[in-house]
Amino acid sequence: MKIRGTTLLTAAACFLLIGCQPQEEVPASGQQNATDEYGQWASYAGTTDSAQFSSLTQIDKTNVSKLLPVWTYENGDTPHRCTPLVVGEVMYIVARGGVAAVDAATGKEIWHAPDTAAQYARGLVYWQDDKGGNARVLVVKEHFLLALNPRDGSVVSSFGDNGQIDLRQNLNRDPETITRVSTMTPGRVFEDMIIIGSAVGDETYGGAPGDIRAYNLLTGALVWTFHTIPHPGEYGYDTWPEDAYLKIGAANAWSNMAIDEEREIVYVPTGAPSYHFYGGNRHGDNLFSNTLLALDVRTGKRVWHFQAIHHDIWDYDLAMGPKLLTVNHDGKDIDAVALAGKHGFLFVFNRESGEPLFDIEERPVPASDVAGEFASPTQPWPVELPPFARITLSADELSPYSDPEEREAWASRIKEARNEGLFTPPALRGVVSIPGSRGGAQFGNGAVIPNEGLFFHAVIESPTIPKLDERSTYNAEQYAGAGAEEIYATTCAVCHGANGAGQPPLFPALSGISARLSQSEFADVLANGRGRMAAYPDIPETQVSLLMAYVDELSDTNLSNMEVQSQVADAQEPFRSGYHHFFSDNGLVGPPPWSKLMGWDLNTGKVLWEKPYGDVIQLAQRGITGTGSLFPTNSLAATGAGLLFSVTNDRKIRAWDQANGDVLWAHDIPADPGGIPAIYAVDGRQYVVAAATRGEREVHGLKGKYAYVAFALPE
Repeated sequence: MKIRGTTLLTAAACFLLIGCQPQEEVPASGQQNATDEYGQWASYAGTTDSAQFSSLTQIDKTNVSKLLPVWTYENGDTPHRCTPLVVGEVMYIVARGGVAAVDAATGKEIWHAPDTAAQYARGLVYWQDDKGGNARVLVVKEHFLLALNPRDGSVVSSFGDNGQIDLRQNLNRDPETITRVSTMTPGRVFEDMIIIGSAVGDETYGGAPGDIRAYNLLTGALVWTFHTIPHPGEYGYDTWPEDAYLKIGAANAWSNMAIDEEREIVYVPTGAPSYHFYGGNRHGDNLFSNTLLALDVRTGKRVWHFQAIHHDIWDYDLAMGPKLLTVNHDGKDIDAVALAGKHGFLFVFNRESGEPLFDIEERPVPASDVAGEFASPTQPWPVELPPFARITLSADELSPYSDPEEREAWASRIKEARNEGLFTPPALRGVVSIPGSRGGAQFGNGAVIPNEGLFFHAVIESPTIPKLDERSTYNAEQYAGAGAEEIYATTCAVCHGANGAGQPPLFPALSGISARLSQSEFADVLANGRGRMAAYPDIPETQVSLLMAYVDELSDTNLSNMEVQSQVADAQEPFRSGYHHFFSDNGLVGPPPWSKLMGWDLNTGKVLWEKPYGDVIQLAQRGITGTGSLFPTNSLAATGAGLLFSVTNDRKIRAWDQANGDVLWAHDIPADPGGIPAIYAVDGRQYVVAAATRGEREVHGLKGKYAYVAFALPE
């Protein structure tokens, strides 16, 4: 069957990357010169090709067991998800609600600029011009892109409008109607441009479109825009209803991008269109949602594309950034781009032409039984590369660690739901979805050895039961007449539990929230959303204080194990959706391991090994290990010494052997992981920094402190 969704236009040529201040040479036995491409960590995820790879080799298999913590930078009471950025001997991070600069060798603070960064910003961008001047650090706060002076954290007033760009502008919508457009993931630098995507309100039927944009780094001027929901006359316009670009939102690039410096191509993964679980208002394949886009980095013009999911109704965003590497395929060295998806499939393409290196075919998939929905009749399916995650689940395959009654209850739910494999459309009676929209390959969990064709990534098993319900209108008038308890039950409890305990690390506890947020901050989160949380602008101001007082007093002694997300549509739309994770007091109800680490040889397409990825703390305390940690994110980096470093949600940093997946070293960290480990060298000494900056301060009965922790060999 012919593959649908890959189209070739032209290839670009020749790229000179400017913008990362080089480190000085680091002469050390067995260690690469730190001025080489992979010898520094001055871009997000290490380098602009998103390899998450360091060529430094001072720390190797023979001495990694001697690693010790050498400094800690406390992050206060505020969680973050930032991956450190190291330029020369200075590290830039997000900390305590702002950007900070610290000495990369000692952790000593140089400066801190409060109130300059979004709480969950995943990283920063550093740039200077080709003469070494006009240096700046770029960061996003709410819907603004800010430029700061890297010397002292002051605002660079000549950039944009007095130091900032309003990302709501230039989206072909009235900016005042856009309640949420931001980006947690930093953009990519090419010469004097920054290319960025966005995180929008994709849990509603509308929301902002997911345009990809390039801005001039000196002035802040808009250079080019690529419309992921095509405008009239643009390629792909006929894969949407007429004028969809005026009404439909999302199809946004919220994940990491990669730049091919020789070909001047930026590779951009996109997410699902809104609304996630029902597409009756957006018939068609919906290009360029769920698509790997290859764009000319100078102009934003499409070079080629591959759509991994047609008409997504499962929230299967392309969450992991594309990985650039060179493989030996059929006896030829080929520059390739690899893309692993939430749905458990791995795709590998010729970087220049977009041709698949391993065959893909369009296979028939189940039809929807929901009124108004027309699911795509086929989906792309790798023929040669096996699924890396579980894509089916029966009632007989549940966890041996869950209670018998709990297991039987879930088995009954599975039997009642539609269960026809990976692409079974959401249904009114529920549908078994596995690996689930929080599963498969997720953000930050992949790394490559660029010149050896090796690819490593974490896999999450997170089965869910999405269920559509006919929507009942709940508007501002009804909110005004409701009490705080009713508003909480309707709006909040489905994610944060009936007693406000949440389900860390996905959904935080709300009890005692007044110690963490002021009333104005609480109101802002309700009105505009944050992270995975949708916006609820209809709640009147008079009810906000009542709601905050109510949740502040909630008991956190019980945990809601069922509903973890409610996505409420606009009043004129027919359905809303919630989905149920297979949560248990003993991990997940689905079969373990609930996460694993995998190694691939993409020269041959063969799986080299797979191992459980950490543990569940409650089970490990009972002597049960090898289960995989729950929902590991943002945490994998490879080195030229044959090591993989990762931080998992059992609050440990580990070093793994690339050859076989064996754990060679592990050390406790004070909180859940927040970002990708940073690997760099200063004065001949190599460091690995773990960001223990995410999650609740008390999880699994353990107190945690948010911090960045640096490890190195003894001097």
